[in-house]
Amino acid sequence: MSDLQTPSAVGRWRPSRRRLLQATPVAAAGLALTACRSKPAASGGSAQSNPARASTTPRRGGTLTIGTNFRLGFDPHVMPTTEVSIEGMFYSTIIRADPKTNELEPDLAAKWEAPSQTEVVFTLAPSIKWHDKPPANGRAFKVDDIIYSLQRVQSSDPRFINKSYISGIDKMEAVDDHTLKLTLKQPDVTQLSNLSVPPLKILAPEVVDKAGKFATADTAVGTGAFVLQRSDLDVSSSLTRNPAYFKPDLPHLDRIEARAFKDYGSEWAAFLAGQIDHRWVPGQDSKQFADTQKSKYALDWFPDQGYQIMQAMVQRKPFDDARVSRSLRLITDHDEWNSFLEEWFGRGRYSSIFAAATAEAWDLSEDEYRKYLEWKQPKDDAIKEALSLLSAAGYTKDKPLKFTISGTSAIDYQRAMVQLLQAQFKRNGQGVIDCDIKLYDTAEWNTVRANSTFEYFVAGHNPGGVDPDAYFTSTFKTGGGRNYGKMSDPVLDKMFEQQRTIFDEKQRKQAVRDIIIYMIDHCPYGGVDARYVLNADRLNVRGFPAEGAGNQFGEHYENVWLQS
Repeated sequence: MSDLQTPSAVGRWRPSRRRLLQATPVAAAGLALTACRSKPAASGGSAQSNPARASTTPRRGGTLTIGTNFRLGFDPHVMPTTEVSIEGMFYSTIIRADPKTNELEPDLAAKWEAPSQTEVVFTLAPSIKWHDKPPANGRAFKVDDIIYSLQRVQSSDPRFINKSYISGIDKMEAVDDHTLKLTLKQPDVTQLSNLSVPPLKILAPEVVDKAGKFATADTAVGTGAFVLQRSDLDVSSSLTRNPAYFKPDLPHLDRIEARAFKDYGSEWAAFLAGQIDHRWVPGQDSKQFADTQKSKYALDWFPDQGYQIMQAMVQRKPFDDARVSRSLRLITDHDEWNSFLEEWFGRGRYSSIFAAATAEAWDLSEDEYRKYLEWKQPKDDAIKEALSLLSAAGYTKDKPLKFTISGTSAIDYQRAMVQLLQAQFKRNGQGVIDCDIKLYDTAEWNTVRANSTFEYFVAGHNPGGVDPDAYFTSTFKTGGGRNYGKMSDPVLDKMFEQQRTIFDEKQRKQAVRDIIIYMIDHCPYGGVDARYVLNADRLNVRGFPAEGAGNQFGEHYENVWLQS
């Protein structure tokens, strides 16, 4: 194996989670599923082949310093995946997924089995306790805590944007304090995978009752490997080892220090100066860095689980006219977006729905995309068709289409995304499109999306999981928690439901392919492209999970250790 996994090698990556999904409750009644725990020495992927990182037994102690910021408080049930993933350091889920292999593995549940095609029974790990912080005060964890949390996620309050992940659950029962039984509405190949998404963290009822807005570190009371001691917004946070953690011999670290940075450039400079221990390499630097620095750092390409998405608010003018949203998709220049992703992250890939972590296994190939008008180069024919649609909808140079593109100003690349989309619309719209920009800070932006008080937006997006259904049911299905633009297509909804019941992988892939092709022609919004990033760790850091840009898998920090 080479020292560095190249982007072309990443292109052959396939999520092995699908093998496990074929053995889930909806596939074979009575089949027990007991996944292996993650292996700290292997979690770094190809980076572990660096001779300077010859494997030794994990050691206890030390402080890991990372760049992150808890920007939206500590209530995972109302937060998008990109904001909540890092909170896995102190919160837990029923099960979780390895970010590199996407294999499902235990977390709160030590094992699970399937008495029938519509039942899943989880057995909790022994000796789980809440953090020794009030009001939980280290009490024993019980199944009722899981039921309380999942029912809270199902709230009709629009703030709870993650309800779609558990829409297939009909009944939740505590068999006893250590056994949870879920009854599904119908056989569903995706439900087990969806239970692993980061926002489905489990909270203690008494903590929720007292926490209010979950604005301070004392409200972050979980069962995870680390205890959040302090968190100052836009400054830093400090976490210490949980001495009562239920997984034997974990975590290895004594402390984690998290530092907030005003922009990506400052964070990258801090990594190069040795002030933080991990960072993904900026796109414009990735090729040279990979060629010249592989002996100084552990490097590993990673297909990101986050991507960029455009959404139109289709229940308001002018986007209640399908011709308008269709025209904007046609004049989007995906080759230019690929160049943008290469500059910021390292590599881009055509994709209309999926992030790179899913696209390589489930999406159309880039050659197939190039056959569709939206992706053809040059853009002349697509622009001609778009202008024809706009003319039919009543928009001309004398009466241009006017609207606002919204986004967030919190992250530098997201500001640049909004500016790029505006430039494409104005250039390719040839005077028929007149759009301006409005940017929000992080908290405002999440409120704007949750309340659908926008006309059009482009922003970072993470569906929460890598199974195609995580995208379908959360973002494009009628009523989906992250379907901010309120699109509704009964034909598409039926296709989504059907693919969830297909257990033969080849047949399900064909069903997903049919959905993608249908959405290319009929969906009012979708992804602009997918991205890959190059991870860089300092050589003394072991077991660090591969991560994307803005997607930090905090639950796997329990496996990180430092070589002296």
